Amino acid sequence: MSENTKAVVELEPRRARGRPKAEDLAALEARLVRVALETFLAKGYGATSMNEVARAARVSKGTLWARFPTKADLFRAIIDDQIRQTDVRFRLPGPKPKTLEAMLRAFSERALQDSLSEEIIQLNRLIYSEAGRFPELGEAAWMRSHVGVQQVADWIAEYAVKEDVPCRDPDAAARVFTTLLRGFYGDVMLKGRIAAVAEIKAWTQDMLKVFLAGRSHW
Repeated sequence: MSENTKAVVELEPRRARGRPKAEDLAALEARLVRVALETFLAKGYGATSMNEVARAARVSKGTLWARFPTKADLFRAIIDDQIRQTDVRFRLPGPKPKTLEAMLRAFSERALQDSLSEEIIQLNRLIYSEAGRFPELGEAAWMRSHVGVQQVADWIAEYAVKEDVPCRDPDAAARVFTTLLRGFYGDVMLKGRIAAVAEIKAWTQDMLKVFLAGRSHW
């Protein structure tokens, strides 16, 4: 367990009393999600109560529950926030890559580098360790994974037309591709080792060589 996980969650500065203005609600919800993430990582999902999240965020229980009625809703909001951040980070500058291989390489390298950040690793370890007792964690993780699969499937279908390489089942190909990515990620995460950028690039190149070799059968 890392020092970050052992750390006691710091209390947020106390918010001024009174009903928040409409323009402040988005900022409030973002703060609640951030504090919930810090609390879950520090104490574990099962060991954290909604009362503790409200106390750490310096809001009333009613304020928290009005926006997130259950702990599962709060965790799904954390995953939603991750999905939004990933989407923003992956917006490539300039024109799209000319080939499917180049697009998948750019996506793979960025996705692996982002997911190997300390915070994401801690969150995924929490999901792995507690999903058996709390199925909502697995459901939220599946939702995050499904978004990635759909994005890859859309690219596969798009480049099938651009490169005149027919694809019968983009969804199946995308599921295989993302499973390959998760395999590398799981190996790094569970062993607790550091994957250098050069290793990620080399593995991505080898993975794409094997994956794209079967393209005519997709």
